[in-house]
Amino acid sequence: MVISQIMQAYSGVIEITPGEGPAFFLRTSYLNRLKEEDLFSGAEISDEDSADLLEAALVYGVEKAAMSYLARAEHSRFTLSQKLIKKGMDKSVINRALDYLESVNYLNDERFAGAWLRSRSIDHAEGRIRLAAELSARGVDKTSAKKALDEFFGDHDELEICRKAFRKAQISRKTEEKIRMTLAQKGFSLKFIDIVVKENI
Repeated sequence: MVISQIMQAYSGVIEITPGEGPAFFLRTSYLNRLKEEDLFSGAEISDEDSADLLEAALVYGVEKAAMSYLARAEHSRFTLSQKLIKKGMDKSVINRALDYLESVNYLNDERFAGAWLRSRSIDHAEGRIRLAAELSARGVDKTSAKKALDEFFGDHDELEICRKAFRKAQISRKTEEKIRMTLAQKGFSLKFIDIVVKENI
């Protein structure tokens, strides 16, 4: 490959116009073999270095696709990776792009967990056990989930949420045993279940 033109697009990202074919963008930190100072107009690049350029461009393309999802909503690394895989993108390339996005804090599982908990609480009255399981299913690691849950329940009284779930179960005229089962399925501890049931006997 012969580089016809190279331009700085913005910080860390360059646009390369080859002698033949369309121009492409890449983040220089994605290069494995080459350094930015190795690139200049008129340079002839070996096949191995050309492959390095094209892979860096591919990773940058995945980064841009990931950012389009993140611009719409917070995602966990796991859910974002799954969406990109479904688009036919290679997992190793995805991992490199997501590593970068995590390093600059555009992708953050703890922040995702907090946003997800706040959104979930609007329509659901659920306890810590259920919410922890739901976060785990979305690929959030235990440490990030615990921090987000501690913060969430620091702002929201879990016992009061359990009372709300109890009142909702009561409306459907369930027996005490069925109400207990419902509250357990919603992730409340036996301690909280006992308290709200005894309050209403």
